[in-house]
Amino acid sequence: MSYPFDKYEFDDITEYIAAKRDKAKIDALEKKGKSKAQIAKNMKEQIAREGISFETVVGEDFLKQLDKDSFTREEESELEINERRLKRREAKRKREKRARNLLLIPFYMILVLAVGIGILWIVKEEQSRKSMEELRERAAAPVTPTAVPTVSASELYVAKEPTPAEDSNTRPEPTEEEIPTQILPRFKELYEENNDLAGWLTIEGTVIDYPVMYKEDDNDYYLSHNFNKENDVNGMLVLDKRCARDGSGRNMLIHGHHMRNGSMFGSLQKYEDEAYFKEHPLISFSTLYQERSYEIFAVFKSSVYDEETDDIKFYDFIDIQTREDFNSYIRSAINGSLYDTGVRPYWGDKLLSLSTCEYSKENGRLVVVGREVK
Repeated sequence: MSYPFDKYEFDDITEYIAAKRDKAKIDALEKKGKSKAQIAKNMKEQIAREGISFETVVGEDFLKQLDKDSFTREEESELEINERRLKRREAKRKREKRARNLLLIPFYMILVLAVGIGILWIVKEEQSRKSMEELRERAAAPVTPTAVPTVSASELYVAKEPTPAEDSNTRPEPTEEEIPTQILPRFKELYEENNDLAGWLTIEGTVIDYPVMYKEDDNDYYLSHNFNKENDVNGMLVLDKRCARDGSGRNMLIHGHHMRNGSMFGSLQKYEDEAYFKEHPLISFSTLYQERSYEIFAVFKSSVYDEETDDIKFYDFIDIQTREDFNSYIRSAINGSLYDTGVRPYWGDKLLSLSTCEYSKENGRLVVVGREVK
């Protein structure tokens, strides 16, 4: 005779009764925990703590199942933990990547903007260059400066305070010059297009070969605009608004940007070297009415916007009315010159001053001054 119990079957009534006791012990165990692994672990601890023992295969199989549940669920739990860790790491990596990408967006935008500005600058520079070349072609080649006349040492102006005797030996008081009224043929068409044209400046053998503009009330406009009145960082050469555009004044002052690419007055700094002066001693400046040449007699550094400085205030010597003011400016220019050119102007000579920025001091200027060659 057999005695069935759950999935088991016993031949002996004693084993059957013992199996029931094992089942009762199992049912009496507390089921604590949120997972099977935790419940199995707690049951094993309770069995050990209370010294519970089983008599039959029912208890043995239960213990085996506890071991299996405990091992399998812990293994799975560890895998889940690792998987969660990997997911968190991946999520963190993605967040950091997005953050880096967000940080790179301004960089890329700035880079694109910089490239765009660079390309635009190059395009505008090329347009400016072509526009200037066209103006040069239309104005034709300026007249080559005449040779510098030979002057004896006794005739030279002496760069010191003149005594009355020295002063009496200078040229007589200048008379008012007759200025032609007909515009030179090579400027007529350009003047009709833009009547702010004042003439053309050239230094042979250099890049300086540009039209000179003039507005009687504004020195700044053409420092940021081209001949066609379009915005242009190179600007143009500008005849100071206090000068007489027809060239009748004693001193013509022309301003120009010191461009890093060497355009406009960017190359004037080369005159700091005496050897360069000796190679390029003459300046051609043609007003609308006359072709003129000037020989350089001084190259000096000065500054503007500071009345307290001892620098030569070259900008105050445009409308020179007296011999004393003329001699004062000539002495200051020659004594402040970076080197002695050997050239000395006379009272009565007309002067040309070229001014550009010079960066060894605040608001510095480099000034190159010449006297007209008759």
